[in-house]
Amino acid sequence: MRLDEEAKERIRRSYYLDRKSMRQIAREEGYSRPTIEKAITNQLHNPSRLTRSKPSPIFGPYKERGEALLHQNDQMPRKQRYTVHRIFEVIQAEGYQGSESRLRQYVATRRSATQIPEVFLPLEFEPGQDAQCDWVRRGGAYEIPV
Repeated sequence: MRLDEEAKERIRRSYYLDRKSMRQIAREEGYSRPTIEKAITNQLHNPSRLTRSKPSPIFGPYKERGEALLHQNDQMPRKQRYTVHRIFEVIQAEGYQGSESRLRQYVATRRSATQIPEVFLPLEFEPGQDAQCDWVRRGGAYEIPV
């Protein structure tokens, strides 16, 4: 059973603030001691990952053609671009006998690899350092709503 953030926070508060033992927290919360230990040390869930990529004997020969169509797709105007289904139909007409879902998986991994991640800067201020307020225009003058 995975812990939600509220349960993790309860466990951390019990351990650090209330000074309860892991065994006592496990009894009270109904989780195992290793789960309690993971919550206290803030270990993230680590799913298993493949060490080697799986071979794709059906899609492999058509990968270059799919890459060429996707590259061509990037050069086209937005309204004229191929959908994944249309790319599937083109490749299928050339002899591809695999599934459309395999092509969708390939396109998704390619897009995630080439897409620029969204960057943001968290705004953190010391207490009393800065203030923010909204301004409302009423009758030609700006004023702070109360």
